[in-house]
Parts: sequence; structure tokens; C-alpha cells
Amino acid sequence: MVHIKKVEIFGFKSFGFKNTIVDFEPGLVSISGPNGSGKSNILDAIIFALGENRPKVMRAPNLRALIHDIEGSTRRGPKMARSSVQFDNSDRKIPVDSDLVTITREMNDKGDNIYFLDKTKVQRQKILELMELANAGLNQMNAVQQGTVTRISEFTSEEKRETIEDLIGLSAFDEKKKEAEKQLSEADQRLAISLAKMGEVKKRIDDLEIERNHKLRYDLIDRELNRFRAISAASNLKVLLTEKTSKERTQNALNSEKKRFEDERNILRKQHSELQKQKNQFLDETNSYNQSKSKIDTALSGVKQSFDAAESSIITNNKRLTQINSRIPELTPLLTTLDGERSSLELQIGNKKKLINSLREKKKEIDDISETITSRRSEILKKQSSISGQKREVDNKISNLTNKITHVKLLVGKLDSEITDIDEKLTANTSKHQGITSNQNYLQKQKIKLERAIINHKQTIDEVKKRIKIHEEKKHRLENEISELSSLIDASSKGANKYETKIKFVKGIMHEDYSISKLKHDAENLGIQGLVYEILSWNKKYERAVLAVSSDWIKAVVVKNFEALISLAESVREKKLPKLKIIPLEAIPDVRLNPPDDSAVIGVLSDYVSCDTKFNPLKTFLFGNILLVDSRNAAIKISKLGYKTITLEGEFYEAKASAVVIDINSKISKLTKIINMSDSVEGLQSMISVLRKTVQKKKNLVKKYQDSIKTHENRINLSEQGLVVTHNSYSDLKHKISSITKNLDQFVSRNKQLEKKKERLSTESIKQRSHLESLESQIRLVRENYAEPQMDSIANQLKSLNEQFSESIKKQNTNHTELKEEETELATLMASITKNRSIHRTSQQEYTSIKDEKYHLEVDIRKKEKERSQAEEELIKLRQEEQDLISTSGTSVEKMKEFDDGIEKLHNQERDLTREIGVRERKSDSLNRDLSDVIEKESKIKAMLSTFGFDETIEVFDVTSLISSLEHEQNKIKSSLNAGAPSQFSEISFGYRTASSNKNILEQERNKIVSFIESVEKEKRQTFLNAFDTVDKEIRDAFSKMTGGNAWLELENEDDIFASGLNYIIQFPNKPKRESTSISGGEKTLAAIVFVLALQKLNPSPFYLFDEVDAHLDAPNASKLSKIIKERSIGSQFLMVSLKDSVVEKARLIYGVFPKNGVSHVVKYKDKQMLNLEEESTITN
Repeated sequence: MVHIKKVEIFGFKSFGFKNTIVDFEPGLVSISGPNGSGKSNILDAIIFALGENRPKVMRAPNLRALIHDIEGSTRRGPKMARSSVQFDNSDRKIPVDSDLVTITREMNDKGDNIYFLDKTKVQRQKILELMELANAGLNQMNAVQQGTVTRISEFTSEEKRETIEDLIGLSAFDEKKKEAEKQLSEADQRLAISLAKMGEVKKRIDDLEIERNHKLRYDLIDRELNRFRAISAASNLKVLLTEKTSKERTQNALNSEKKRFEDERNILRKQHSELQKQKNQFLDETNSYNQSKSKIDTALSGVKQSFDAAESSIITNNKRLTQINSRIPELTPLLTTLDGERSSLELQIGNKKKLINSLREKKKEIDDISETITSRRSEILKKQSSISGQKREVDNKISNLTNKITHVKLLVGKLDSEITDIDEKLTANTSKHQGITSNQNYLQKQKIKLERAIINHKQTIDEVKKRIKIHEEKKHRLENEISELSSLIDASSKGANKYETKIKFVKGIMHEDYSISKLKHDAENLGIQGLVYEILSWNKKYERAVLAVSSDWIKAVVVKNFEALISLAESVREKKLPKLKIIPLEAIPDVRLNPPDDSAVIGVLSDYVSCDTKFNPLKTFLFGNILLVDSRNAAIKISKLGYKTITLEGEFYEAKASAVVIDINSKISKLTKIINMSDSVEGLQSMISVLRKTVQKKKNLVKKYQDSIKTHENRINLSEQGLVVTHNSYSDLKHKISSITKNLDQFVSRNKQLEKKKERLSTESIKQRSHLESLESQIRLVRENYAEPQMDSIANQLKSLNEQFSESIKKQNTNHTELKEEETELATLMASITKNRSIHRTSQQEYTSIKDEKYHLEVDIRKKEKERSQAEEELIKLRQEEQDLISTSGTSVEKMKEFDDGIEKLHNQERDLTREIGVRERKSDSLNRDLSDVIEKESKIKAMLSTFGFDETIEVFDVTSLISSLEHEQNKIKSSLNAGAPSQFSEISFGYRTASSNKNILEQERNKIVSFIESVEKEKRQTFLNAFDTVDKEIRDAFSKMTGGNAWLELENEDDIFASGLNYIIQFPNKPKRESTSISGGEKTLAAIVFVLALQKLNPSPFYLFDEVDAHLDAPNASKLSKIIKERSIGSQFLMVSLKDSVVEKARLIYGVFPKNGVSHVVKYKDKQMLNLEEESTITN
């Protein structure tokens, strides 16, 4: 068998510029070594040599990076990478006539590549084609890289199906189908054009035949119409004359009535003028009343304005008064509170002033004491200086020493104070340092969380984008289906409209199915019991077997006996229907097959088919002599014994014959179902309705996917916003961490400076203390050498005075501090009392102001109420005068009303007369116009009679309906009149016969293409199902061996395999079953490896490259995997990079890889124990 025999590596990745040769054998070869040793680079070298050009597959940023130490200087001269793979070709699977085939690839530092086949330069495509012919081409199933298992574990159901399709090469079927569909589309177009042309020609022939007959009929109608129109004109003339006489009489009557109404109207106008004159005289008499009424109205208006103004002012003042009354209770306690606060502040200020005065007096006393001490000290010093001249020098020395001691003590105190301050600062800095360090740790943790959040956001965005892509693909697929169904609906609708034409075409295609459909309409009279596929039923498990056996009889007609068979056959012959199969029930013999005693025999196939008891002979006839077995081998073996056998997968074997795989897709003719559903226009419309509902459902599903896509897009927006926010937070956090790090550095630097300063001050303090001891020692020495009682007394006095002076200084400092604090508090109290007085003054002013305003408002309200009362009295008086005036004018109003009523009555009567006169005038005008029309029509009719050759004396009768009918018919004929119809009819008929012959040829071509497409689809489906069964079986076996659990594949939609996916179901022991994508990480890896192993069975390769595929497996599962690979390596070669002991133990050949000076070295192990010792040594070192 073909296998990799040897690999030579030079300058490739971690392998240096020296030939590294690795020999391989068939079976399982283990490659091991510590991380980073370069063990995976051996597999990369093989992939590189076989033409891989994607650097990511070989874990490199670009191809140049594959050259060892490409940027270094360890090699003089040009750098290059070379990899050679030698194959054992003793079986000639690689189409090269040689037992050994060597493929070499070289790449220089510019990235240029050269390929060699047995030292002959070739193109890369040549290498790829040779490996493909040997079934050794690289793919993710035979070269399983690091991370491939993880990617496979995340496959969607569609990706799993597509992987199987790619491995078995289903794209070839799709290409065939696509080409055939293209030819079918062209054939349909040609057939549609032919049918359309024939339809137009046939229609034209029918039209010409009608037009020829129409011409004769048109001439006859024209003659009859002339006669009937003359009769109608004479009749109309008599009616016109009668109408003319009547209208003249009516005109005379109207003129008389009009004159009478005009006379009455003139009399009414005279009466109206007289009454209007009397009314005007009376109006002059009533003008004086109007003047008095006007004066009273004017006075009322003025008084009313005064009343309203007073009323408005009172309301406004009352509102303001209410506000003032509510504000005064608020101000009174405020002023009281402010007074209390002011008294308290004044008391505190007085106490503070007393305390400050006391402190000032105390300060004065302390100053006096200090002056006294200073004076006494000066006196003593003077006294001391007045002692003998020889002691002056001693005194000066002691004084100088004392001053120095005082200075040094002050300096030491200052140093101690500074050291204490430094210690406090160091302690505070240490505490702050710890706090900042803790905060830094917290921020580092937050940084890690934000980094994880960023990763999670990116993963979420990627995942949602994948889902959006899946949904968009499903949506696109549904939209395509909707488009196809819409096209089908349009075609069906057109078919319903042209039913008679289309049914002829369908008859030519459907043959047997159409015959069955026609016969079923008269089933009872013909003695038809039913069709085989209607009578029998079976479990889905046995469907492939049943349909494979009965494919020739599934649409046969079942009758009761031979008489019904003969009757049905005659009916078929009479109707000239195509040939069909008929089964008479009573003629079926009762035969029972005795199956052989074999555990592989499930039973007689008829036992697994169900039907009514009266049809038992039918299932015996079809399936009673077929044995159902559980495997292909058993079927072959038993068939050789003389039995017909069928497997559950539908493989049918004749007795003592070879296997025949029966197409499982030809269940029942779809056309038969269609005819049964739609053998009339109504049935077709029902189908269209069902299709439209299906389209609507798919549109709803598209909308659902669209909504889901929008939801996922919104989720992406939210995640992207969250990612931006997290990025911003991450940037801020990094800035804070950087700032904190700087602060920590500053704290460390500051502490170091303080430590140095403390050390310097401590040294200085020790030095000063030593100096102080030295000075004190000098004083003691001076005193010992020059000791006298007087000098001792003076010295004691000076010491006492110095102590008193120091105490006085301390008291001065304490007094000064207390005085400053009390003065500060006094200033605060003074500010508070100033603020209190300001608020009090403002409140007091407001209180005084609103009190005054309240008084003025009350006065104004009383004044306005008085004005309102006066205005109200005046209003009452004026209104009384107004009532008196109105009562005196009552008589005048009644008389005026009588005048108005009389005038109105006369006016109404005049208006009625005018309206009647207008009516008569309009009627008279209308009659005049009618008379003119009648006279004009009379002259026209007489002229028409003269034209037709008749006069007024012609006999008349009612011809209106006859004329209307004939004119309608004539107009109808006239629109389609064609004088050249006969000659055109002859020419077009000849062309129609020629087109009919062409149409028959096109239909035959189309039927052949449809049959080919159906055969391609069936073959594609069967090929996929066979592959599916193989993978499913391998998954079940491998998973059971590795875990003791169960795993299997399920089709999401068996009716439409290629529009759905595969579900990979996993069930570990004592756990519920779950989909492979929803289990834990380790379980997911295990399931993915099993899937890979199962897929490899579809298209076995002579060799496999596994790069740490067992990295995420625990020891037991890794051991089980290595056992399975060991079993599979018997027929092929497995080169496996692994760190698992179980792989090493089962390997036929073991290689170890270790790094030295940055270069990978390979060592071959024969003893597996040596490998373990080497690994331990490597780990120890």
C-alpha cells in the first residue's frame, strides 16, 4: 500500500541547515517531545512538501517565516527551506511507474518555490493531481492540525452535512443536474413557444371561418334595416304632429294665466306703498322716546363702570391683604429668633473679649517676668564680670560653652523633631503605599475582568454574526423557494386559464398515471377495488424494502375477478388509454413460503405489510415469496439457496443472482398524486390555494428570520457598544494603573530620600550629642580647675535663671497660641452677629413696610366699598327710570308691530305671485323650444322618407326592437368583417399541421431530460444516504468503544435532505442525550474526534497526520482513542504527534524530538522504556 517511507528536512522552521532524515513504517508512528521542541514541524514539513500554500495551516505568519532563522545570521550565504517526502509505491496507486516516489519542494528567502518529482522539476498542480489520483490529497480529515478538532466540534448541522457531501463528491451530481436543468429550461422555452404559436394559429383559423360567414349575413341585414327605418320614420312623423298640436294649446293657456297674475301683483304693490307711508308718519312721533332712552343708557353705562372699578379694586386689595396677613406670622417668630441669637452671640462675644483681655494681661505678666529674669541675668553677669580680672577669661569660656551647649541642645532638639517628622512621614507613606498597592492589585484584577469582557464581547459578536449568517442563508434559501413556488403558482394559474390546451400536454406526459386517474372516476362500475399503494401500508422501517420489491406493481389496479379484469381491459381499449397492470384478487393462488432456518432471516416480507383481510392474497402475491434479511451478506448467501431476498436498506437479490439496488425514491408517481388531487380546474385551483398558503408560511418564516436577524443585529450593536464602553473603561483603567505605578515609584523614591535624610539627620544628631557631651565635659573641667564658691553661686544663679527663662518662653508660646485661637473665634462670632443684625434689619424693615401697607389697604378697601355702595344705589335708581320709560312706550311698540305685520303679509303675497309668473314664463319658453324642435324633426323625417322612396301614407307598425336587434348584430359583424378570409384560412391551416409535428418532437426531448434529472436526483440521494449510513455506523461503533455510551446521526428533514442538516446526538453513560454542540468542552472534543474517525471511512486515505488531537482528552479516553487508531493503522499509516503514554505504548515506531541551541533534533527509539527515561531526563534538566 502507499505510505510515507521517509522525510528529509533542511532549513524548515525549527530544523537547521543540515539534513534531518526521518524514516517511517506502515501502521501507527508516534512523535513525541517537550513543548516547543518542534515535533509538530515534522508534520508541517510533509504538508509543505505536498503543496500546501496557506501559511496559517503550517502555523506561520507567511511562507518566508517557514525558513529556519530567516532573520538571523547563523548561516552564511542564501537561506532556503527544503522538504522531501518519499512514498512506497509498490502497488502503483500513485500513477508513476516506480516502487519509490519522492516529492520535493524548495523555497528560497524570496519566497520562490520549486517542486521536484523524483528529481524532475514539475509544476505544483502536477503534484496535487498525482496525490488526488492516489486518494492521498490533503484535507482536514487526513491532515488533522492543532485546532481542527475544536473547529469541527463547533460545526453547525448544515456544515456537518456539507462535510459529508464534499468527501463523497456530490458536487458532480449538482453539476449534472444544473446542466440538465439548463437544457430543460431551454426545452420548456422552445415547447412553450411552439404551443403559443400553435394556439395563435388555431385561433386564427377559427376566426377566419367565422369571418367568411359574417360577410353574407352583414349584406342581408343592411337591406332589411333600410326598409324598417322607413317604417319607423313614418310612425315617428305621426307622433310628432300630434305632439305639435298639444304643445300649441298648452302655450295659449299659459299666456292667459300669466296676464291674470301680473294684474293681481300690481294691486298688491299699491297697497304695500300706502301702508309704508302710514308707518313712516308713526315713526316720527316715536323719536322723542328714543332720545330719553339713550340718555338713561349712557348714565347706566357710566355708573356700571364705576361699580366694576370699585369691585375690582376691592378684590385686588383683599388678595394682597391676605398675603400680608400670612406673612406677618412668619416674620414675628423670625425676628424673635434673630433677637435670641443676637443676645447669645453678644454674650459669647463679651465672654471672648474678657478671656482675650485676661490672656493679654497674662501675656503682659509673662513679658514682665521675662524682662525681670533678663534684667537679673544681666545683673548677675555684670556682677560676675566685676570679679577679678583673672576669672574673666574663665567666665567667658563658661559663657561661651553654655551658649554653645544651648545652641547644640536647640540643634539636637530640632534634629530630633525632624527625625520624628520623617518617621511620621515614612509611616504615612508606608500606609499610603500599602493602600495604593492594594488599589493597584484591585485595578489589575479589574483589568483582567475587562480583558475577559472584551474577549467575551468579541466572541459574542462573532457568534451572533455566525447566527446572522446562518439565518440569512436560511432566509435566502426560503426566498428562493418562495420565488420557485411563486413561479409554480403563476404557471398553475395560467394552466387553469388555459385548461383545455394544457390537459392535452399533461396527457402526453402522464400516460399510466393519467389512465389510473380517469378510471378511478368510474371505479364502482368498472369493479375497481383500488390501487396497490392505496390498499397496502407498511412501517417506515420497511419502506425501502417494500418499495424496492414492488416498484413495478405499486400503481397496479386491483379488481375482484377475471370478469372485472376483462371488463376493465375492454373499457381501457375503448377509451384508447395506455397500457396498465391489473391484478384479479380471486385468481391469486394461496402460496406460503417456508423460510430457511437462519438467524439472519427476519421473516417473509408479506408479514410486514398491512392491509384489510380481504386483500391478504394481494400482499402474498407481491411479497409472499420474498425473504427479509438483516444484512447484505446474508441476502447474498440465502439468495444462492434459491430464495429471493431483500435487505432493510432496499437491496434486492433475485434467486441465485447478483445484487440489484432498487431506487428507493420512486415511491409513488408524483403525477398520479397530482391528477388525483387536480383532475379538474377546481382541483388545480385547490392546489394553487395550498401552494399560496405554503408561500405565505414561508414568507412568515422569512419575516421571522428577518426579525431574528434584526434582533441579532441589535444584539451586535449592544455588544459593540458594550465593547466600546469596555475598551474605554480598559483604556481608563490602564491609565489609572499607569498613574498608580508612577505614584508608587514616586512614593518609593520619596521614602528613599526620607530614609537618606533620616540617616543624615541621625548621624548629625549623634555628632551634636557627642559635641554636647564634649562641651559639658569642658565646663566641668573648667569648673573643676577654677572652682570657687562665688563662681559656683553665680553659676547656680545663671542656671536657675536660664531654666526660668526657658519656662517663661514656653508660657509665652502657649499664651500666644491661645490668644490667637480666641481672637479667631471672636472674629467668627463678630461675623455671625453682623450677619444676624443684617437679617434682623431686613426683616424688621419688611415687617414695618407690610404693616404700613396693610393699614393703607384697609383704608382703601373701606373707601372703595363706600364708592361701590353709592354706584349700586345710582344703578338701582337709573334702572327704575328705564322701566318706567319702557312701560309708557308699550302702546307704540304694539302699533309698530301691526304696521310691520301688514307690510310683511303684502310682501309675501307679492313674492308668491312673482314666483307663479316666473313658473309660467319658464314653461312658455320651454314649450317654444320644444315646438321649434318638433318642426325641425318633422322636416327631417319627410326628407328621409323621400330618400328611402316612401311618403307619409306608408303603412306603419312597431319596428323598434327589430331595428335595434339588427343594428346590434350588424355592428358586431362589422367589427370582425374580413373579405380575404378564405385564402388566408387555406395558408394558415398548412402551417398549423407542420407546427404540430414539431411540437411532438419537442415533447419527446423534454420527457427525456426530465427522466435524466430524476435519475440524477435519485442517484445523488442514494449516494448520500449510503455515506450517511456508513458514518452513522462508524460513529456508533467508535463512540461505544471509547465511552460505553451511544452516539448517532439524525437527519433534520428526511423529505428534503439537502435543504436541512445533520444532528449529531451524544448520550454518555447514565446521562441524557444531547446535541454535540451543547455538551461540555472535554466531551465536545471527544465527540469531534469520533466524528473525524467516522468521516475518514468515507474516503480512506493511505496515510493520516494527527497533530495532538488527544491533547484535551483524559487518560482513559486517550487510551481508548489510541486503541482505535492502532486497529485502523493495520490497513493504513498514522503519523501521530502526541504526549500521551497510551499512544507511545501502542506505536509501532517511536520518534522523540528535542531542542538544542534553538534547533530541533530527532531521535529514534526502539525501546519504549528508553523514551520514558529520556522524557524524565528532559523534564529534570
